[in-house]
Amino acid sequence: MSGRILSISYDDTLLKTRELVLKLDGYDVTSAFGYVQSVAACDGSYDLVIMGHSIPQSDKRAIVAELRKRGSDAPVLSLLRHGEHPIPEAAQAIDPDPQHLLDTVESMLAKRHAERA
Repeated sequence: MSGRILSISYDDTLLKTRELVLKLDGYDVTSAFGYVQSVAACDGSYDLVIMGHSIPQSDKRAIVAELRKRGSDAPVLSLLRHGEHPIPEAAQAIDPDPQHLLDTVESMLAKRHAERA
């Protein structure tokens, strides 16, 4: 399944790695590093938004709020560290291995596609 994904992180190495994994699986990925780039990319054209575990919870909430303010209804996947508390505005996953990430992305996009059909 294809889809447009906005991948956000505050760790450049993890951001590039996630982008590569997703692109190799056929996804159209835009990566945003840091808060300013993330907010600038919130244009409502994405099918899924992934926020890395390196983003502070307060910034995750602010980014989701900005997405919604700009009319995006894209689901958000918030990657967490073990023991980290989730934010209610997003689906959660413990920072996954690459295959788990791809499985989660595929599942979330399939659900979004079914809801729109």
